[in-house]
Amino acid sequence: MTAITRRTLMGAVAFAAIALSQPIFAEEGHPYFGPETVNLLDLLVPPPARDSAETKAELVEVKQLMASTSESRKQQAIADNEEGLQPFLAGTSIKVDAATVPLTTALVQRILDTEEVVTESAKKGFARPRPPLVDEEIKPLIKLSKSGAYPSGHSTNSTAIAIVLSKMLPERKEELMQRANDYALSRLIVGVHYRSDLGAGHAAGALMAQALMQNPDFQKEFEPAKTELRKALRLSM
Repeated sequence: MTAITRRTLMGAVAFAAIALSQPIFAEEGHPYFGPETVNLLDLLVPPPARDSAETKAELVEVKQLMASTSESRKQQAIADNEEGLQPFLAGTSIKVDAATVPLTTALVQRILDTEEVVTESAKKGFARPRPPLVDEEIKPLIKLSKSGAYPSGHSTNSTAIAIVLSKMLPERKEELMQRANDYALSRLIVGVHYRSDLGAGHAAGALMAQALMQNPDFQKEFEPAKTELRKALRLSM
C-alpha cells in the first residue's frame, strides 16, 4: 500500500469516526428534548371520535369559517403556514431585521425542532384524520400534511414561541399571546384542523414551554438571545 493510499484510508477512517461521534439531526433538526420529556400521549385527552357529534360540529365550523373569511385573511392564513421567528412576528407590530438577531432566530428554530419531535408521536398515536379526509366538501387552501391532526403542531409551536418571547419581551406579552391564537386560527381557515386540535396544541405548547425553561441547553441560549433581541428592538435591559 502506497503512502498516499494509507493517508487516504486513514483520513477516511478518521472522518467516519468523527461523523459517528456527532449527534444526528438531519431528519429531526436540533431539538432540546423529545417525547421522553413531554409525552403528549399521556398528557392530552384523546381527540373526539371521528363519528362523534363534536367532530361533526367541528367540521361544520371549518366549512362555515372558510366560506365567511375575507380573502385577505385567507391569504394571511396561507402565509401562516410558514414557521419561524419572522413568520411569527409578521403578524405583530414587532419588527426586527433577521440579520440582527441570529441567536433569537436559532433559538426559535430549535423550539420548532423540539415541537416536531414532541408532537410526532402524539399525532401518530392519536391518528386523527384531518378534516378534508373526513369531509370531501372541505378543500384545503394549502398542501395537506400526511401527519395526524391532533394536536396541531402550529398551535403547539406558536404557543411555546409566544411564551418564550413573552419572557424576553414582557411588555409585549399580550400581543404575542394574541398572535399565537391568531396563528392557530389560521389552521382552521385553511381547512386542515379542527377546533379541538388547536386547544390541544395550546396546551401542548404551554407544557413544552415549561419544560424548555427547565432545560439546561435552552437556559444557556435563552439569556444571550434575550439580550440580543431587546438590543435590536432598542429596549432597556
